[in-house]
Amino acid sequence: MKTSGNRSKAPARSMRGRSAAALFAVALCVATAGDTGLAAPDEPQAASQSRAAIERVVADYVGLYALPTLDRWKALFHESLVVAYPTENGGVRARHLAEFFKAQKDYFETGRKVSERLENVRIDEGRRIARVSADFVFVDEGEERRGRLGLHLVETRDGWKITALVFSYDKA
Repeated sequence: MKTSGNRSKAPARSMRGRSAAALFAVALCVATAGDTGLAAPDEPQAASQSRAAIERVVADYVGLYALPTLDRWKALFHESLVVAYPTENGGVRARHLAEFFKAQKDYFETGRKVSERLENVRIDEGRRIARVSADFVFVDEGEERRGRLGLHLVETRDGWKITALVFSYDKA
């Protein structure tokens, strides 16, 4: 009899413990709902506007990439921009905005027909930051070279700015 009495009490104690734990978990979820990123009524609109602004920067990154609009293209970048790419000997080449922009302008001024397009664009957003990754196709005098591109953007008082750019060409 004692054995069956203990058995009937053990599940009851276990269920009480589980009920208390479940109640605590629900209370914790309710108490911290504000910290979960649940959107307030006006946040979806702000997020939508933010996403649209990021998409505009990405569209302008390729759309303004031409000699006549190169100064407007440069304005997409923050003054602290770092551009990095792997070198053939296993190193990393890094440039800041002035050097990167000069190289682009000098290349356009050769008169070559150059353009770039992005494919498979992915945008991951955070609080006032975004990461964009894409496949790119660089077209030089009709010859296409493919690669991968990553952009990091930060929302500033002047709008979204590209702060970092990393790329690599696919092996031929």
